Amino acid sequence: MSEDQDSRDGESKLPGVGELVIATVTRITSHGAYASLDEHADREAFIHISEIASTWVRNIRNFVRESQKIVGKVLRVDSRRGQVDLSLRRVTKEHSRMKIQEWKRGQRGTRLLELAAERLKTTYEEAFEVAGKLMESNYSDMLEALEEAKEKGVKVLVDIGVPKKWADVLLELAQIHVVVREVSLEAIVKLTCPSAEGVEGVRKALLAAQAVVAPTKGEVFVDGAPRYRIRLKAKGAKDAESILDRALEESLRVIKECGGEGSVVSRS
Repeated sequence: MSEDQDSRDGESKLPGVGELVIATVTRITSHGAYASLDEHADREAFIHISEIASTWVRNIRNFVRESQKIVGKVLRVDSRRGQVDLSLRRVTKEHSRMKIQEWKRGQRGTRLLELAAERLKTTYEEAFEVAGKLMESNYSDMLEALEEAKEKGVKVLVDIGVPKKWADVLLELAQIHVVVREVSLEAIVKLTCPSAEGVEGVRKALLAAQAVVAPTKGEVFVDGAPRYRIRLKAKGAKDAESILDRALEESLRVIKECGGEGSVVSRS
């Protein structure tokens, strides 16, 4: 990989403490495993045997193997020496799944931008400056921008500042290569209402959330009072997140108006 390629998206920067990273196991020793950081110009990281798993580890190879893609949590970073320590045991299965999904989406978005650069006979670096940055700053990732463009047309890209000739090529590629899938999201909210409204206040708050998610065939139901689950499906992560945000805001607003209290317990 060239120096230009290393730095084109800031990939050469070290990750931050607490960040989840994608890595590839390169070698295994008796005291731990070494891995290259896929999103940071293949810089090397180390996973001590004590951070491999929550259970006792007799043989590290029972948990990881060379060339395996893993999701690690950054424990320590020595920027002067360029050293990074990771943990596997501190990453939940759900966080691992979400991180891998995010990484795969990033890879797909990057590949489509590379194809656009080839079509327009220029470099990826120019493509990222002209279009990629705009898509990333207006959407969760480039792929989401292309998903919305496929659904709603080239105006989606032009409106955020992508030049028309680039927008046309990107839309053409999106129509061929992008499959817009439904995204499922849910959250658990805690609602209590000690005021005179009581149970009726909670019911009003839940109905407010239901009204928001109803167009997506979403549902709101008891998870175990005073916890309630809000579930929905939408095309594209941006739309799904926006709808869930509004549902949560409405439920919390109404419960407060009724003299009660509410909080978001979790979302996934």
